[in-house]
Amino acid sequence: MRTDMKRRRDQGGDRVSLDVLSAVMDAAGYDDATEFETCLYDVIDPDALDSLFHQRTRGGRVEFTIDGFEVRVHSNGTVEATPE
Repeated sequence: MRTDMKRRRDQGGDRVSLDVLSAVMDAAGYDDATEFETCLYDVIDPDALDSLFHQRTRGGRVEFTIDGFEVRVHSNGTVEATPE
């Protein structure tokens, strides 16, 4: 397991929720999304997260925990997943 993982959102993409899942999967060493113990939508609304960090968003950050990882999503497209 990695101690932390940072990912930068593809500038053409607008689904930051998928970037969150990828960052946690990478940090946790998961091979498949079915390995999550908690569903993302039980922690945060994925559609709201995607809307909040649409490409035109300037400034801001959201933090939450899932599967033992603290996740930070920044408006610049960076998604960080670090163990709690």
